[in-house]
Amino acid sequence: MKSWILFLFMLLPVSTSYSTDHKFYLSVTQMEYEVDKSRVTAISRVFIDDLEETLKQRYDVQLALGTEDEDPKATYYISRYVEQKLVVEINNKPLEFDFVGFTFQNDQIVLLSEFSLISSDNLEIKVINTLITDRYSEQQNLVHFRMNKRKQSEVLTKDRPFFVVRL
Repeated sequence: MKSWILFLFMLLPVSTSYSTDHKFYLSVTQMEYEVDKSRVTAISRVFIDDLEETLKQRYDVQLALGTEDEDPKATYYISRYVEQKLVVEINNKPLEFDFVGFTFQNDQIVLLSEFSLISSDNLEIKVINTLITDRYSEQQNLVHFRMNKRKQSEVLTKDRPFFVVRL
């Protein structure tokens, strides 16, 4: 009996120190300007629990992402949210957004989006990424934007939600 109590006592610090909460809020978005396909593609990686909490606060839904109980409307809510929070503009005109879908990798959700290009000779591309910043003010969104061999990376926050690429 004493050995079981000792075992449980030893297990307690491990079980209380392990948590799904994390102390940093970060997303990573890789964007590529594909001239030949007339589009910008975006792959965003966000912590599942952060996105769930944000959607719960914003839309009052429990999505249970990545579980057997996942809400059938999960794609609708995620698409709606990402369309509002991940925006690409060319010469101050927003590009048409298309949510391709999502998948899961470990504790992250991978969001796939595309933006249809509009033709223009002088390009000033504005990338706006405010994912999760409405829920967590500490949220940082690292964005890598690539065109051909040129790459620009920026860390966006609630106070600095966009950057401009001039090509």
